[in-house]
Amino acid sequence: MKIKFWGVRGSIGSPIRPAGVKQKIEKILSLASPTDIQNEQSIRKFLNSLSFSASSTYGGNTTCVEIRDKDDNLIIIDGGTGLRELGNSIMPTAFGKGGGHAHWILTHTHWDHIQGIPFFVPLFLPGNHFEFHSSFEDMEDRLKYQFVFSHFPVSFDHYAANKTFHYEEEGKEVQLGPHITAFSKAVRHPGGSFSYRFTENGKSIIFASDAEFNLDEMENIDTYIDYFRDAEILVFDTQYTFEESLQKIDWGHSSASIATDIALRAKVKKLIMFHHDPSYDDDKLDLVYLRALKYKEMFDPHGKLEIIMAHESLELEI
Repeated sequence: MKIKFWGVRGSIGSPIRPAGVKQKIEKILSLASPTDIQNEQSIRKFLNSLSFSASSTYGGNTTCVEIRDKDDNLIIIDGGTGLRELGNSIMPTAFGKGGGHAHWILTHTHWDHIQGIPFFVPLFLPGNHFEFHSSFEDMEDRLKYQFVFSHFPVSFDHYAANKTFHYEEEGKEVQLGPHITAFSKAVRHPGGSFSYRFTENGKSIIFASDAEFNLDEMENIDTYIDYFRDAEILVFDTQYTFEESLQKIDWGHSSASIATDIALRAKVKKLIMFHHDPSYDDDKLDLVYLRALKYKEMFDPHGKLEIIMAHESLELEI
């Protein structure tokens, strides 16, 4: 399986501001020596030597992720603002000719997970087929409500692609194409949300965003540890610092320290920090990431758990 991240923010889109762009340029110039900018090759080498946040950005689009199986069949997870770029990227393929097919997982319908759907161009094209899967029985009605005229000027029925909806009972395995199976598990979040475990050839990716785990739940978490156990990749909600999570009980999100504890107990291979707070700039996300790495080293200095901070365009393969 392959996984690619198109939107990694939570709550609301947070594009980098002009002042932030200027600050990055100033920082880059302050670090450069005359030999670093002699020619294109030296400039490229210099930029590659910088930290990720200095030369790039984690991104400001809200939740959208794609998974591909070994035959390149597409599974879409949620539809935040990152979905628009995903849609543009597949237009040169069969989707641009009305011959595309994808499975589409919707974890829940808070704004930051559906606000990109009206701008997903492949939905306009007749012949494309999208199979929506959800553990909410009323998902079709929820999406249609998003498109009522008082909220958006185009109705859901105007999107000419074939749209079918499947209710997936929690914990019941479903086949997503010829190779990948998946099943859902409810997680704590206002209004409800579901995580999903995707498996191909015995290897699993778990998507568990918008999930609140706190200290009280850590004492009674065995069923979740079994669910997360031995996953190759665990995409986990780490929107808050540990200090913030203590102040925001029942807000529906977790911290990097809790995520690390869970990943270590479940013997996860890679933990992907996800659903970044919209108020965090790239420098703050760097600090959050470094704190997570130090926390992991404190409790498991010789372990094999790899922690990765999600950013737009990040691609991983198992």
